[in-house]
Amino acid sequence: MNRPDGQAPWTVARIAVKVGGRVDGDPDRLIRAVAGLELAAGDEIAFLSNRKYTRMFRASKAGCVLVGEDEPVSERTVIRCKDPYLAFALVLELFHPRVILPAGVHPSAIVEAGAVVDGATVLAFAFVGAGARVGAATVLHPHSYVGPRATVGAGCVLMAGSVVEAGCVLGDRVVLNPGAVVGGEGFGFVPTGSGLHKIPQTGRAILGDDVELGSNTCVDRAAVGDTLVKAGTKVDNLVQVGHGATVGQHCLLVSYAAVAGSATLGDGVVMAMKSGVVGHIDIGARTQIAACSLVTEDTPPNSRRGGIPAMDHHAWLNVAVATPKLPELARRSVEQERSTEALKAELAALKADLHHEMSELRLLIGQKEEG
Repeated sequence: MNRPDGQAPWTVARIAVKVGGRVDGDPDRLIRAVAGLELAAGDEIAFLSNRKYTRMFRASKAGCVLVGEDEPVSERTVIRCKDPYLAFALVLELFHPRVILPAGVHPSAIVEAGAVVDGATVLAFAFVGAGARVGAATVLHPHSYVGPRATVGAGCVLMAGSVVEAGCVLGDRVVLNPGAVVGGEGFGFVPTGSGLHKIPQTGRAILGDDVELGSNTCVDRAAVGDTLVKAGTKVDNLVQVGHGATVGQHCLLVSYAAVAGSATLGDGVVMAMKSGVVGHIDIGARTQIAACSLVTEDTPPNSRRGGIPAMDHHAWLNVAVATPKLPELARRSVEQERSTEALKAELAALKADLHHEMSELRLLIGQKEEG
């Protein structure tokens, strides 16, 4: 159940207008909350976007369900939508609108000399360094950090414990979840006879408009130049973007994914959970990388890669199917080898017998000719 925060009930008809859908059933039914199909009650709305949940949909007690335009339905109230999943997101926004906080700086926050925070909301214990700029309608939650000379655009949200290091740049409407770090030092060291010598990391990390970073995700600064995460890209929790890497527009990086230093991801790349890209390679636009895979070479656009090292997706599927059969194949191979050796021994014995018989036959023929 997802109860609204002080919002009045909405009729099904008004919800349909908001999501661009069409009502089948009772347009005047009042909806007070959003819930999943299984738990929804008569005054709640749910959604169906996957046919495997059809049985749950039929058993649901939801007062209204967001469904596809061609979904077969009888005797219940639904809103038919082109994309029920998107409609569900819009309904959640409808019942839970973003709370707009008044601009201002909490007395316990620190805003150093030369920083500009006009129109921003700086909550308790947040820090803004000297020379930094924070855009209008941006909210800095408690214990968030904006370093000296950093730039944070308008309408951003920096949640508790998030960090924008010195000189780094966020575009507009960027969201940093708790613990996200933009501009931590890249992992750069020179091996020497006496140990590892640190390489100063003097570059920047730059996030484009509408980028979101999950909790404890890191985008490192480079020794020189910029690390880039371009507009619209969404990054899950616990993801690493290495120094000097470039991540294109509207990419999806799922939890534990890792992009090594100086790698380049084209627009629309999808990296599934625990996948990785080694450094200094180019991943073509719209490439999809399967979970737990490691890409070690350039890929053309629209590729699908899986495995370690990653290979063509269909080849990887064949390998994945064949792998469990290897012990049986090995056993059969050993048996066939033993059978072959036995046949060879039997053939050798037959040849020896034949040779012996031929020798005796020649001897008899010789004796007969002499007689």
